[in-house]
Amino acid sequence: MQFTDVWIAGRLGGKELAAISPPAVLITLMSIFGIELLTGVTTHVSQSEGKGRSRACGMIAWQGIFCAVAIGLICLIYFPTAEIVLRTLFRNQSEELLALEIQYFQISLLGLAPLLVSTAIGNFFTALGKTFKVMAATLVGVVTNLVLSLVLSFGVGGFRGMGFSGIAWGTVLATVLQGLIMLWLFTGPAALREKYGTGQAILNKRQAARLIRTGLPIGMHGSMDFLAWGVVLIWLISFFGEVHLAASSIMMRCISLSFLPADGMASAMLTLVGKAVGSRDYLLARRYARAGFTLVATWMTVMALIYFVFGGWIIQLFTSDPAIIAVSRTAILWVAAFQFFDAMNVTYINALSGAGDTAWASSVNFTLSLVVLLGGGLAMVTWLPWAGASGVWAVATFFIFCQGLSYYRRWRTRAWQNPAFLI
Repeated sequence: MQFTDVWIAGRLGGKELAAISPPAVLITLMSIFGIELLTGVTTHVSQSEGKGRSRACGMIAWQGIFCAVAIGLICLIYFPTAEIVLRTLFRNQSEELLALEIQYFQISLLGLAPLLVSTAIGNFFTALGKTFKVMAATLVGVVTNLVLSLVLSFGVGGFRGMGFSGIAWGTVLATVLQGLIMLWLFTGPAALREKYGTGQAILNKRQAARLIRTGLPIGMHGSMDFLAWGVVLIWLISFFGEVHLAASSIMMRCISLSFLPADGMASAMLTLVGKAVGSRDYLLARRYARAGFTLVATWMTVMALIYFVFGGWIIQLFTSDPAIIAVSRTAILWVAAFQFFDAMNVTYINALSGAGDTAWASSVNFTLSLVVLLGGGLAMVTWLPWAGASGVWAVATFFIFCQGLSYYRRWRTRAWQNPAFLI
C-alpha cells in the first residue's frame, strides 16, 4: 500500500513526494510496534498447535485482537499533537511541506486499529498454515487502496479530487475493509468456531499477559529497528534537503518491495519452527531455518540484481525530476548492497521468535541502533558532510550487515533450545 501511495504522490509532484516520507515513517513506527508484538500470536498459536491444544488457539488470537484495538486507540493521542511532533522531529522544512505532512499523519492514524486487528487475525491463520485466506484479504486491500487513492486524489467524473489527503484516506478506507474481511473469515466459519473457539470473544488476562510477555521484546525490537532505520535515517537525510528526502521516499518503497515478501516467507518459517519447537524437535526446527534462509536469500539476491541493473527505470516510475533521479541512482546501489545481509537478518530474527527467544535480539538491536546507525550517521553528517546522503546510506548498509551476522550467530549457538523459551 505504501509503495502505491508513494507512486501516486510522485504523480502529484515533487513536494508531495517529499512530504509523504516523514509522516509515513512515523505511522509505520507506531504500527510496527503493534505488528511485531502481535508476532507473539503466531508463536503461541503454532506452539499450541504443535502440542495438540487447538482450543487454545482461538483464545490466543482474541487476546491479540484486544491488544490490537488497545494499541490503535492509544496512538490516537498523537492526533492533536501532530504539528508539534512533526515540527520537532523535522525542522529543516518549509511551512507548506509541514502542512502536507500533518494532514497525511492525522488521517493515517485512523487506520492503525483496523491494520493491527487484521495483523492479529492474519498471524492466527499463518500459524495454522491457512495462508491463502490472508493473501486473498490482503490483495483485496491492496487493490482497493490503489483504486480509492487514485480516485480520491485526482477525482473522477463529477467528483473533484482531494489531492494529497486523498492518498491517506484511500489507504485508511482500504485498511478498514481488509480488517472487516479478516474478522469475518475468523469468526464466520462454523468449523473454526468449533475446533478453535474463534467465536468466543473473551478477554483472558493471564493469556493476554503471556502474549504480551512474549511479544513485547519483539515489538521493542521491531520499533527500535524501524526507529533507527526509518526515523533516524530519514532525520539524518533531511539535513541534506528536499531532493534527498524525496529520493529517500523512493528508496524506502524499494526496500519494502524486497523486504516484505521476504518477511512473509520468514513468517511462514517462524510458524514451522514454532511447531517443531513445541514438539521438541529441534533438528527439524534447524532444517526449517536453513530452508527459510535459502528461499529468502535467493529472493533478496535476485532483487539486489534487479536494483543494480534496472534501478534507473524503477526510480523513473516514481518521478521525472532529474535532481531526484540523480540522487536516487546512487542510493539504490547501497540498497542493492545490503540485500543479502538483510535476508540473514529477517530469517534468523523470525527463527528466534518462533523458538520464543526474543529478549536477546531486542537488546542487541538496541545497541546496534544506538551505536552504529545513530552514532555513525551523526558522525557522517557532522564530520563528512561532503559525502551527502550517500554517507548515511553507507552507515545503514553496515548496520544491516551487523544485524544479520548477530542474529545468525545467535541461532548457531542453539541457545534458543533452552526449555525456558517454550510457551
